[in-house]
Amino acid sequence: MLTALGLLVLLLMAGLGVDVGYLRYQKQQMQKAADAGALAGASAMIYAGSNSPSITTAAQADAAANGYLNGSDGISVQVNVPPQTPGDPFQGKDNYVEVIVAQARPTFFMRVGGFDNVNVRSRAIASSVGSSDGCIYALDPTDKRTFLVNGNVTINSNCGILVNSSNSDALDKNGASGTVDASSIGVVGNYQGYGFNPTPVTGIAPFTDPLATVQAPSDYPTTCDPAHTNVIINTNSKTQPPLQAGTYCGGITIAGNANVTFDAGTYVLLGGGLTVTGGATVTGGGVTFYNTQSLPTYPYAPIKVAGSSSTTLTAPSAGPLAGILFFQDRSITDQKLNTIDGSNGAIYTGVLYFPTTPLRYTGTPVNNAYEIIIAWTLEFNGNTTITNHYTTLPNGASPIQSAVLVE
Repeated sequence: MLTALGLLVLLLMAGLGVDVGYLRYQKQQMQKAADAGALAGASAMIYAGSNSPSITTAAQADAAANGYLNGSDGISVQVNVPPQTPGDPFQGKDNYVEVIVAQARPTFFMRVGGFDNVNVRSRAIASSVGSSDGCIYALDPTDKRTFLVNGNVTINSNCGILVNSSNSDALDKNGASGTVDASSIGVVGNYQGYGFNPTPVTGIAPFTDPLATVQAPSDYPTTCDPAHTNVIINTNSKTQPPLQAGTYCGGITIAGNANVTFDAGTYVLLGGGLTVTGGATVTGGGVTFYNTQSLPTYPYAPIKVAGSSSTTLTAPSAGPLAGILFFQDRSITDQKLNTIDGSNGAIYTGVLYFPTTPLRYTGTPVNNAYEIIIAWTLEFNGNTTITNHYTTLPNGASPIQSAVLVE
């Protein structure tokens, strides 16, 4: 028979279970707020820098959106940049945001033992240098066929495709043969055609230029000597001296069977663009081509690399332009078509960045380390393989950064 004392013990144990369950629930809710705050803070860091007060503002705003407003009802939302928790593996490390949410929560049955409140605390850390899933972006927000897969094309991509157009025909696969494979496919509007794997997700939120925060070259000369003006190389010589980084007024044209090497550095194409035709052989490691203009003398011209050429170009692995191979001036409004053709086995390692101009891309399966394609509109022809192995880049991450939870 249950004694009065035994009944009291059972009631206290049941009450303790209620309190423990309640406090566990509160901690789970706090964890959601801490996770959201850390991710928001890391995202703000990507766009505003590690010293910006917007990191704390963003982190606390997202914590508040999840029910925990800093300074209200005893709630504390502490934001540490870098993380400060002793013994944590990310303590003191740049590019990380720590958010700690804490609040004293009332108890019910534990008050019998003198515990009116229990301090509940949850913590999260997010990094601003995670790799974005996306590697193909079409930025035009309204037009049809913003991303056109033209003909019997197969695109093999182990990263994501994002199409910003709200048009009902924003993504179009023209042709019954071939496939478009990716880790994910997202379209603001809708798509037409067959052979997508996975099925595109439609109605995603509109997005902006994922590299908008990368600073364009700005300290280059705006005049050129004759050796760097309207450069045309069409010799068959195999001893052509390497081209040096710098400003090229009127652009660079390589034709015939020329064999041209670009030394490492930034090549500012001040009007004239870059044109490679014929059976030319073009190589360059650690190079960025910045395509701009100087009106009225040197108007903008697109990038044109023909499929008959043999081209191997690799972007820098360090510095402010790490990972950027082609960089089109964002102020350009001229809609001349850029054409990059890899059908002769060309290897492009880096970002092909044409944020306000169209790009027609023809590729063949080539085992380069990584490639990212960003353009106002995109047209794909031929079999293409896009890879995303960023081990040679800073932090081993994509040039397109993404906030990720690490704790």
